[in-house]
Amino acid sequence: MTSTTTPNHNLGSVMANAAFRGVLASNIMASIALGTSRFVFVWLVGELTEWNPATAILGIVIGLPPLLLSAWAGSLADRMSARTLGVALFTASTALFTISAILLHAGLMTVPVAMVCGLVTAIAPAMLMPLLQALVPRVVDDSVLLQAVALQNLGMTGSSVGGIFLGGVVIQAFGLEAGLWLLTAASLAGVIIHQRTPIPPYEASSARRGAIRSAAAIAFRTEPLRSLLALTTVLGVVITASTLLLPEIARDVLGTQSLAASALNVAMSVGMITTSMLVATRWQPARRGRALALATGSAMGTGLVALGLSQNYLLTLFICVCWGLTGGIAMTMMRTLMQTHTPPELMGRVMGLASTAQNGSFPVAAAVLFALVSATSVPTAMVITGVLCSMAVWSIVFRRTIRDL
Repeated sequence: MTSTTTPNHNLGSVMANAAFRGVLASNIMASIALGTSRFVFVWLVGELTEWNPATAILGIVIGLPPLLLSAWAGSLADRMSARTLGVALFTASTALFTISAILLHAGLMTVPVAMVCGLVTAIAPAMLMPLLQALVPRVVDDSVLLQAVALQNLGMTGSSVGGIFLGGVVIQAFGLEAGLWLLTAASLAGVIIHQRTPIPPYEASSARRGAIRSAAAIAFRTEPLRSLLALTTVLGVVITASTLLLPEIARDVLGTQSLAASALNVAMSVGMITTSMLVATRWQPARRGRALALATGSAMGTGLVALGLSQNYLLTLFICVCWGLTGGIAMTMMRTLMQTHTPPELMGRVMGLASTAQNGSFPVAAAVLFALVSATSVPTAMVITGVLCSMAVWSIVFRRTIRDL
């Protein structure tokens, strides 16, 4: 696979852009709110009940906002002021995490209450994702879009997975209530950062009725968007399995506490940050589709299989690092190709569809995992999911539609 090196001055020009820096910082806060909250609520439900399928039910619940609201959020991003929408969503997130922390402090947090809190606190972060992803092509030139996406991916990964580690540290040191206050602080920081970001003016779309449906029709009948959205859906299933089952495996199979369990997510983060930084600073593949095919085809589903089979903590840690290395390449290439092949006037809605495909698959995959865990065990469910995801990925990426991009 041929490649070219990317001069460091391209990275410097991206980071010199104040609007991009603000979007990146907002994205980091939103990723902490979305990713870390899942870990906190999974751990909370695990503390409240020993019934393993409860975790899968939680996954269904907290996956509903991305499934139902991401496309609508993308449509709003095409029609509304990005600053107004972003500040409103961060403010709502701050209020809802605060209420959740107060309920836990008051001793009112039961399994049903935790499910409701997990649902409502997921709404604002889920709606922020398509908005912030759609802003990147607006604030940077096409010539540095790959570097900008790599940096955004690096920030999202580092903050989401690193935030999970921080959440594990905070929970182990100060308890679950402190984990919720951490999420409140991240959301409040998002309010301040997004309000101060110099977002350039944008001509809003006039389409309202049927706007989402028309964008979906274009995306689903146009290659490579159709294949990229399908691949994004599989990615969502993989993320769901690792988010819901890896903490259970760490606790019940590997016998670790919250700190060691969250360290597995840090290992993934290290891998993803490494390759994302490589793409942002040094490496730009001439055939991005081929790089995507190799990264996803070799590891996306097989990583789940390896994690499900591992009985040793250090081996699991090593697998997470390797999985993260390929994941950094895959996610950067996938999002860059999708944004490159999306018309600017549809960017918000297509990013909303992508968020629906990735994050909205959470409840569907969680329902399947609920059935698998109930019928087998957590490690076996991880292996079966990995095999199915591998077959789906191979059927998508080894066609010329992706490889020739």
